Amino acid sequence: MKVEIKILTNSCCDNLLKFSKDESIKERYGLSNYPKECLLELKTPTKYFIDEDLVLSPKAEDDLENSISIFKQLKNLDRVQANDRRLWVALTHGRFFRYTKERWNPSKYSNDAILRRFHYEGSGLETRMRNSISRLWWAAKVTYDNNRTDPFELTKLLWSKQDLIQNILERSFGTNRNVVIGILETYRDNPGISEDNLRVLYTGLNAVGGVKILSFLTVDEIKSELARIALFNNINLEPG
Repeated sequence: MKVEIKILTNSCCDNLLKFSKDESIKERYGLSNYPKECLLELKTPTKYFIDEDLVLSPKAEDDLENSISIFKQLKNLDRVQANDRRLWVALTHGRFFRYTKERWNPSKYSNDAILRRFHYEGSGLETRMRNSISRLWWAAKVTYDNNRTDPFELTKLLWSKQDLIQNILERSFGTNRNVVIGILETYRDNPGISEDNLRVLYTGLNAVGGVKILSFLTVDEIKSELARIALFNNINLEPG
């Protein structure tokens, strides 16, 4: 059975942010469930539904499975809806409060950690990759490809190495699908490449973006640029 997700009001989201200055609000994060009476929801139907029995595993090694599950449940979100803090804050303080606590253990982290994992604040790409639920959805969103035998092939590659998550989806080119595919397919063909060499490729591609419009390049052209960067830096890559 699917249940509708209710999103919070903006004023509620603002009030929840007062945890860093109000100890009584911060203490709520130590509870088993966030008090429902403190979560003011919009009455307007959202048409966002999640299976009632969906459970996310708090183990880091299960991020991939969680990512696929959340994306399948909310597959039809558009990019505007997927950047609505009211949705993600509702999920981290409501349905997935326990998951977020167990996955990130905020009791042992700073106010900044609670801000990043439970809230959705900021203007950069890091924002969507910090919130404990939005990060799962976005990772699948930018890699899902229904034209592949396995639509989640790239999603699995992305989650296979934490460095890929951080250096692809938190950079400006992380919004460009062809760039993401080009990097992941290059990694797929060169699974032994070190994290240091991967960072050289990311940095080099950023530099290319200063003289070329990356969004105009095809996947093959992105892979060719990566090959040239590798050659210049004496990094051995298998031919694509």
